[in-house]
Amino acid sequence: MQFGKEPQFGVKPEKLTEKFERLQDFIKEISGDLRKENIPVNEKARIDTDKFEGIYRREIIEADKDWVKDLKKQWDRGIVSGSPLAGLLSKEQILRQKTIGETWEILVTAILYKNLKEDFIVVRTSEYDDFRNGVDCLIIDRASGSVVCAFDEVGDISGQRFDSKKEKVLKRNQYNGGADIFYGLSFKERQGTRQLKKGEIKHIPLFYFASSEEDVRKGLEAFSFSKDGQSDDERKIFQGFIDSFKQQTDELKKVPLHPKFKERLDFFEAILKNMVK
Repeated sequence: MQFGKEPQFGVKPEKLTEKFERLQDFIKEISGDLRKENIPVNEKARIDTDKFEGIYRREIIEADKDWVKDLKKQWDRGIVSGSPLAGLLSKEQILRQKTIGETWEILVTAILYKNLKEDFIVVRTSEYDDFRNGVDCLIIDRASGSVVCAFDEVGDISGQRFDSKKEKVLKRNQYNGGADIFYGLSFKERQGTRQLKKGEIKHIPLFYFASSEEDVRKGLEAFSFSKDGQSDDERKIFQGFIDSFKQQTDELKKVPLHPKFKERLDFFEAILKNMVK
């Protein structure tokens, strides 16, 4: 993995490459822990679409997987239809953006997992829902078994692309009733036991986390790779996530919302009050 030709804030590219490899190993550990809880994820902590056979027909699952493969090939060629990057950046630049974006997505998942794992299940969505529905990660409340929110990482902290993403997320929440995912997970009580429920979930509050390339570098440098401990800088990053959640929640409360969406949002807002102050 190569973040850039020149190191930022004294961190050598080789060290960042090593840390990214360790981050991937850390995600594999998280995935193993989730699978021990019978959460159907692959080694990247992504929801495994193959585990939805019986919920959906095999041909539907295979068609979705083929769609993802084809889209990734188009990304590699830098010709994704409708992408703001198409025709503006070289293939090398596009792949660089992908690498930074993937790192940020994994890093956010890892930090949220470490801080929330006692009360929540944090999983990455399937690649299908990531690409098709613009949802990168889900947070599921352990107590109720319900999905409380989803989020989408943003590779800019200012400028036209950031403003466009922010406006798009707001409109999805206000006018579409939030995010929908096809390969969703939740839990329900049946005969006194909690059982995994797989399938489509609608009206999920969608949040965004913005980052610059420097933010990704600093986050990777701060990450401690311990499931039970973290550095002060890492803790500050998590606090930044919570602050962002709260700010976006306050903004959403100013506009009319779908009833189910509002129910999830109100529940999540109550949870936020008990998180890091």
